[in-house]
Amino acid sequence: MNPAINVMKMHFKEKWSWFFAPWIILLSSFLINLFVGYLTSGDEPIYTGGLCSIFAYMLVLGIVTLTHMFHFAIGLSVRRNDFYLGTSGMFFVVSAGIAVLLLLFAFFETTSGGWGVQLHFFHLPYLNDGSLIEQFLLYFVAMLNMFFLGFMVSSIYQRFGQYGLFVFFGALLVLFSCGTFLCTYYGWWMDVFHWIGQHTAFGLSMWTLPFLVIYIIVSYLFIRRTTV
Repeated sequence: MNPAINVMKMHFKEKWSWFFAPWIILLSSFLINLFVGYLTSGDEPIYTGGLCSIFAYMLVLGIVTLTHMFHFAIGLSVRRNDFYLGTSGMFFVVSAGIAVLLLLFAFFETTSGGWGVQLHFFHLPYLNDGSLIEQFLLYFVAMLNMFFLGFMVSSIYQRFGQYGLFVFFGALLVLFSCGTFLCTYYGWWMDVFHWIGQHTAFGLSMWTLPFLVIYIIVSYLFIRRTTV
């Protein structure tokens, strides 16, 4: 059997982390908002950003997956390439599954009139304006970005330790500071906001694909050179 498939099976055994915990977090936020909606009798539409919680969780999961499973897998004589391929395959499968479920919840939300209380939790204006394929790809790409961003950060730590993380986040801080300074100094903020406003949510998600490719390549290169 393909060793990468065996790595995926290894991850599938961690059902709590991959399947239960993200939905417990998301649905807990949903139920709280639904309760608030019933308290207000649905007189006014309720818009909430609770959907972000599952994406934040996947960022964390991308970080801890490497720290928790890498040494264990290497101890079982799993090659680094196979570990990376199997873990990446798991990311793709879980991201696709979550994207489909989010679309189903969005469908139920719209057909039920916002769960009877005008609650907009899964189906949000602008975010869900595109076709079903576009909405699926938006969720799918966003989820992969969170997974692989966390995976890349964790791979930097595994390869270079805490000093590597200090350098990485320090470089990000410098780049962010320089970017904000230039936008303020040259008055680019309105142009930036205008550019964002010209694109749909799906269109903006496609602009993140180059970053996703960077996360994938960097994490792969660092994992190949990580010592146990």
